Amino acid sequence: MLDDVRGDYEYETDGAVVKVDSLEIQKQAGTTSKAPRWAIAYKFAAEQKPTLLKDITLQVGRTGIVAPVAELEPVHLAGTTVSRATLHNQDEIRRKDIRIGDTVIVEKAGEIIPQVVRVVMDQRKPDSQPYQFPSECPECQSPLEKLRGQVAMCCPKYECPPKIRRRIQHYGSKNAMDIENLGPAIIEQLVENGRIENIVDLYHLEVEDLLDLEKMAVKSAENLVESIANSKNRELWRLLHGLGIQHVGAGVAKRLARQFKDLKKIQTASVESLAETEDVGEIVAISIQDFFKDEKNQKLISGLSNAGIKFSEAVSEEDYVPEQNAAFEGKSFVLTGSLEVYTRSKAAELIEARGGKAVSSVSKKTDCIIAGPGAGSKLKKAKELGIAIWDEQEFLNALEGKTPENHSPEQGELF
Repeated sequence: MLDDVRGDYEYETDGAVVKVDSLEIQKQAGTTSKAPRWAIAYKFAAEQKPTLLKDITLQVGRTGIVAPVAELEPVHLAGTTVSRATLHNQDEIRRKDIRIGDTVIVEKAGEIIPQVVRVVMDQRKPDSQPYQFPSECPECQSPLEKLRGQVAMCCPKYECPPKIRRRIQHYGSKNAMDIENLGPAIIEQLVENGRIENIVDLYHLEVEDLLDLEKMAVKSAENLVESIANSKNRELWRLLHGLGIQHVGAGVAKRLARQFKDLKKIQTASVESLAETEDVGEIVAISIQDFFKDEKNQKLISGLSNAGIKFSEAVSEEDYVPEQNAAFEGKSFVLTGSLEVYTRSKAAELIEARGGKAVSSVSKKTDCIIAGPGAGSKLKKAKELGIAIWDEQEFLNALEGKTPENHSPEQGELF
């Protein structure tokens, strides 16, 4: 069995392809419309190893959810040394009866995220005690609350330090307001020193406020202040995403920005009108309305307005489209392979600015795939489904209003 000997290889493996080693037999076996009959691919079972659970610590996230983490005796697993693993929530700890001091079996979910699979019960110590999930926040000692309809425990205090840090970190992240040089270490120092308490305070920072931070020289401070100032003119969807509204990711934020084009209109919109937006259902609409009804959030929005943040949809000259572009309007696109002129994230923005939708996976609902060099399984699937295929030049032509050729699978390989 390959699974039994793969540990002796000089490289890591997570699966294998087994095929008939005869061209004649391969020809006799033939192929289906999707795969050859003479070969099969499969994944190995996730590697599991025992280790000691030394402690259970708690992390407070941006929304206040308190997540338990297993602190483990370091163990080499699937190519890396694992010393921490997710425990999900208190119900999961109770269901698996996980206790401090237990010997546990760990694996990497999807070969990536370490998790505790089960406890080795016959190695449990006689004096072991069930783990009691705390009733107070480990950071600010506020009483924890259970979220409505969820198993997670949450710290309700808005001013909880880790919540402040992670809200600011999310706001400045590349997929939100994209503030360069605003890393976790800088944010932690600014919060601990009392320089900032929320995202509005970022816009009142001056170079002198940063010079006493670790590894912060004059030039670095000037660059950070300039980057913060530049974020005032970001697209509306980035601001919406950066606010950290529950259930509103980058995709939903883009739909809302395109639908309403102004933050103030979103603030005052009814649940019904919000739910009319693509990808926004009743639950998301209620979450949006609840966010803007909160007095603290209203004060935050007012502060951002006073700081000069643009609330209306600001489209750059490069993205401006005077009329709807028929090549993109109402259509779904998948980007795959490497593009030279634009990054894939920028290309997705250009598609959505023209009324299209950029999605991550190919399906029967996909209208077109934009494929660059190195495109693999997504391009293959698009050909099987008869989906229109553009190369990068055709995509650029479509941006300029020129009609692309729309290659079909019968027209041969693009690359």
